[in-house]
Amino acid sequence: MLGADLPELGVGMVYSSGLEPLLEAHPGVVDLLEIEPQTTWLERPDRPGEILVRPEVNAHLAGLPYRKLVHSIGTPVGGSVHGIEAQLPLLRDSVKMLGAPWASEHLAFNLTPDFFTGFFLPPRQTVAALEVYTHAIRRIAAAVEVPFAIETGVNYLRPRADEIPDGEFVAELVERADCGILLDLHNIYANEWNGRQKTRDFLKQIPLDRVWEIHVAGGFELGGYWLDAHSGAMPDGLFGLAEEIIPQLPNLKAIVFEVFSSFLPSFGLDGVRSELERVRGLWELRRTEVASRPKIRASQRVDGGVVSVEEWESALGSLAIGRAPETAVGIELATDQGIELMQELIHEFRASMVVAIYRLSCRLMMLALTPDVFRRILEDFWLHHPPRQYAAAEAQAFIDYLGEKNFRLPQLAKVLEFEKAAMDTLLDGQPRVVKFTSDPFPLLRALSEGRLPDGVPQEGDYEIELKPDGPVTVTGINLEQLRGAFPFH
Repeated sequence: MLGADLPELGVGMVYSSGLEPLLEAHPGVVDLLEIEPQTTWLERPDRPGEILVRPEVNAHLAGLPYRKLVHSIGTPVGGSVHGIEAQLPLLRDSVKMLGAPWASEHLAFNLTPDFFTGFFLPPRQTVAALEVYTHAIRRIAAAVEVPFAIETGVNYLRPRADEIPDGEFVAELVERADCGILLDLHNIYANEWNGRQKTRDFLKQIPLDRVWEIHVAGGFELGGYWLDAHSGAMPDGLFGLAEEIIPQLPNLKAIVFEVFSSFLPSFGLDGVRSELERVRGLWELRRTEVASRPKIRASQRVDGGVVSVEEWESALGSLAIGRAPETAVGIELATDQGIELMQELIHEFRASMVVAIYRLSCRLMMLALTPDVFRRILEDFWLHHPPRQYAAAEAQAFIDYLGEKNFRLPQLAKVLEFEKAAMDTLLDGQPRVVKFTSDPFPLLRALSEGRLPDGVPQEGDYEIELKPDGPVTVTGINLEQLRGAFPFH
């Protein structure tokens, strides 16, 4: 049976550097770490598609005293456009380096032939789509050279009459592709909360013996939707569902808790530790012998022939990044309130990427122009430029946009030059010198404190030498912000 011979790994969490103090203080709090390799890679803004892997980061991760799993976030298998080809051998290298017994990826898409969407979008759930996604799964499974599982995704769109029900679609796909299931219970919980298939109906339809791994997380309500936000503690309803389903999973090998690093300051490491203790209790509920169920096959009458996979991806992707609908399916999808939510989430993610890297420049624009004007500048940028997958590339696209618009804001060009040099130094490790015609420190200090400087700066010849471990830290940039792919849920 597929998955039966995989090792039991136990309780884990998705790794981020902000969690290391917890591991140091309480080394037994987890048995495993799930690594998202793309968050450790870098992409130079001037060389799109060229991925830089940092050996010292890999060595650090490999040296952490836990079992590891590899969870890809850059090559989703729910689309017709393949992910960046260069990622596949890097994923295989990550699997080998970390000794991961299996790997996983999302059943979603984030690419069209023309642009990156900045968000994992739901796949087309038809018989025709099954063939497309089966090929995508087999492609990445062959590349990583270990057993492979697909993650059940979140879907903020309302159910459609021309699609196969969620659970039935996953069941048919994993049978065709002969792969495992990473059952993200919080995603399925959110889907039910937002009006899609009931969680228990979903679980009745999928082959439970193919579930190797479970993800649990917290979320919150926004605009009438429950967000898969990875923001903190598991909802009580989700915990109850986990207690109910775990004893029915004969091949469950790991339960992983997820929390985004951006929520760690508010949730706290003590909060993470408490949740992991709850997950430990769930792990103890597992059983290895469960009666088998008859396989459920996708209904052949749902062919979805009116809207192809490619048409779906083009229409949904365009709407998600804020473009006007141009096709019949696009016009139909535009009436779904979930589209507005996706747009809002993508915009917030894009803004966070720019502000995280060009922190001082963005503060200068907000303080000098007002936050409302700065927001309108961002909205115009989003309207004319699609998202980039990596933060450094997204930030560079915004700076190029500002250059095209030729905004005449005193000191902005020089602050941008300083932060651009800082980013480049962090990317390539090479020192740089930025020259100024007036004392730059009153301005930089004021912006770092969230205010405009007092008085007129003293004129003269000044320069700041930027080094990877030197004054570059004045900007607040760090490698975690530079290397991070967009939040994807």
